Amino acid sequence: MTPVRIRALLDGGIQLSQGPVAIDALLAWVVCKLEARAPITAGDVPAVDIPIAKEPAGRFHLASFALAEWDLYERRFVQRKFPVGPAQRLAVEKFKRINISAGAQKSYRIPGQMAHAVDDTLTWYAIADECAVRDALRFVTHLGKRRAVGRGKIREWIVESTLPWGDGFPVVREGKPLRNLPPDWPGLVSPLHARATLTYPHWDQTREEICAVLEAS
Repeated sequence: MTPVRIRALLDGGIQLSQGPVAIDALLAWVVCKLEARAPITAGDVPAVDIPIAKEPAGRFHLASFALAEWDLYERRFVQRKFPVGPAQRLAVEKFKRINISAGAQKSYRIPGQMAHAVDDTLTWYAIADECAVRDALRFVTHLGKRRAVGRGKIREWIVESTLPWGDGFPVVREGKPLRNLPPDWPGLVSPLHARATLTYPHWDQTREEICAVLEAS
């Protein structure tokens, strides 16, 4: 395991769901897919062997969350409008009303935010097996939400060795956490605290605890 920098070069914008992308969770997803394992669910986290080192107590992997500078945001909508006119023509004569606020015919317009990173680049740092990470990420073609319609498409993955910046690499830089960390983790200076998970799946609210968290850029 050596210090590495991982970069995803995006082909446009990305629609994030709950915070920045965690590379440890992404690699765990790849391993589960390749081994035909059941998806990770809430509760007890199964052992998934990913090519990133764990911290000494084994609570989480030594990898940052995705780091990026954002220079543009745009609002997009997911919408469906029920075809009232054709439905009325096809309905039987005694059918008087179509309710488009509920049921299978419900119409909706749900907002979402597309973000564009400077240089279309997301970056992670980790203590990892460089070759194994590079090989695993070949199977990841999109990031974020709405991947099925082309959002978050990855143009290229770049995994390379890097020089650590000193104490704290790769999870603390200049006293700030680069991922969810225990509040007493060495090197932290006045970090932001919030309820979060230390390891994947990061959406699992049943395992939330007070953590030092990455501040939004």
